[in-house]
Amino acid sequence: MDYLKEFNSKLQSLDRSKSIETVFKDFLTLSAYSLAQPFYQSEELEQKYLDVAKQYTKEQVEIFGEMLALLVSALEEKHQDFLGQIFSMNNFGNAKKGQFFTPYHVSKLMSELTGYNVRIDMENKDILTLSEPCCGSGGMVIAFAESMKETGYNYQHQLFVEAVDIDELCFKMTYIQLALLGIPAKVIMGDSLSMRYYEVLYTPFYFLNRFDLKLKRYKSDEQNTMKPRVGQEIPTIQLNLF
Repeated sequence: MDYLKEFNSKLQSLDRSKSIETVFKDFLTLSAYSLAQPFYQSEELEQKYLDVAKQYTKEQVEIFGEMLALLVSALEEKHQDFLGQIFSMNNFGNAKKGQFFTPYHVSKLMSELTGYNVRIDMENKDILTLSEPCCGSGGMVIAFAESMKETGYNYQHQLFVEAVDIDELCFKMTYIQLALLGIPAKVIMGDSLSMRYYEVLYTPFYFLNRFDLKLKRYKSDEQNTMKPRVGQEIPTIQLNLF
């Protein structure tokens, strides 16, 4: 099945009284909060979901569910930046904001170039941390996770990502795709430069694989590593991702 074509067809025909971008934004909102709610049990998230859902008929909400199922199937088939492709296909990008997403095959090539450093960095650590200050739709994070898997590591247990973007669509696209791929992550809507953050969501695998405890151990190990014996130099490994 051509998942992109099927998804885009449903997107464009779901509610012609609204712009396609509005329908896409609402799909992202419904999907993001439905994925997060079981772990947050938040009245605020539930209300945000309901505020969007009530703008559509029951049949239209069911179509949103069908679109999410298509996304799930596409990501099960292969690692890819599915929502980023939908975003680009429909010209949702804003040139003034510099929203030009890197093609996935380029992201994959760039991530493969870090493979050697990953092996070095994982020799003495249980987990690897990755920061993406301008994540877009999460394509580079997805590519890095795929490369990590190909290198022989289980990113669902050994990778923690902090992904930031100031754009709401990007924030939700990244959260949904990382959540569905099982990538433990803290996804932030905010400005990386000014350090002003507006919304934060942790993906399901952050909770399922107890990354709160893993990160505490990781920080403790980092602090111990930075206390060298007399005359000992601190080994520095810098992971230059993208």
